[in-house]
Amino acid sequence: MCIRDRHKHMVLLLNKCDLIPTSVTAKWVKYLSQDYPTIAYKASISNPFGKAQFIQILRQFDNFHKDKKNISIGFIGYPNVGKSSIINSLRKRKVCKAAPIPGETKVWQYVNLTKRIYLIDCPGIVYQGDFENEVDTVLKGVVRAEKLMDPTYYIDAILGRAKKSDIIKIYGVEQWTDYEDFLQQLAQKKGKLLKGGEGDKNVVAKSMIIDWQRGKIPYFALPPGMTWENRKEEQLAQQEAEKIAEAQALGIDRELEDNLEVKEDQQQEQAEDGIEKDDDELEEEDGEEDGEEDGKEANNQ
Repeated sequence: MCIRDRHKHMVLLLNKCDLIPTSVTAKWVKYLSQDYPTIAYKASISNPFGKAQFIQILRQFDNFHKDKKNISIGFIGYPNVGKSSIINSLRKRKVCKAAPIPGETKVWQYVNLTKRIYLIDCPGIVYQGDFENEVDTVLKGVVRAEKLMDPTYYIDAILGRAKKSDIIKIYGVEQWTDYEDFLQQLAQKKGKLLKGGEGDKNVVAKSMIIDWQRGKIPYFALPPGMTWENRKEEQLAQQEAEKIAEAQALGIDRELEDNLEVKEDQQQEQAEDGIEKDDDELEEEDGEEDGEEDGKEANNQ
């Protein structure tokens, strides 16, 4: 961050955290929190995760800048990371157009969270030099699969990064010699054939890239200091702990657990209660604006 921007605050939101193991998410939060406040987030209008914690931080910013008329929160990140969906989850309704494809947001959009807090939905940003090669650009969801001249070129990288067991489970192709052999078998299974019985590799390759960009094919990177070996050890320890807990739970009263769940619900309700009134007022204002627009249209007619 530049010296001139030191008055600004930065918070890192790890959206789509539900797509990777909880242990890996926790490690990433711990690692990134060394530099900036970091929140694991799941953008959902009906069932979000991390919303209460994020709202508390926004309220702290609001209290810290009482001398300002309003504050603006900009959401910046690569295309297709869920910036619009996060704003929708905060407002509890669809106020920003969101889609599981890169480049859906084309202009800045200002959305009221409260009377003083504005949320800014920004188009995806990709800085020159962020990616080492064209493959990274595509696999990180910056380019739409439909716009690729040769989608088959990227399949070898997908097969190399994803677990073979996941590929078999998703596509039903159990053995292959190279990516071309895989695409040929997949095209035959899906019935995507050209004249002469040759598989339409371009069509199935585009479909596979879309699956990758939308998270249908599981893949995640480990944070620094975490290896696959110690992650396996953590998984075994966690599984053992779960077995012990299940055995103990058979003879233990669940009242304590129920009380904890109630307490968590109350904390989330309290965190959201601070913006409920402002949210209702904003909805009333939106309704009034819609009514005025309908009146103008009627007069014009």
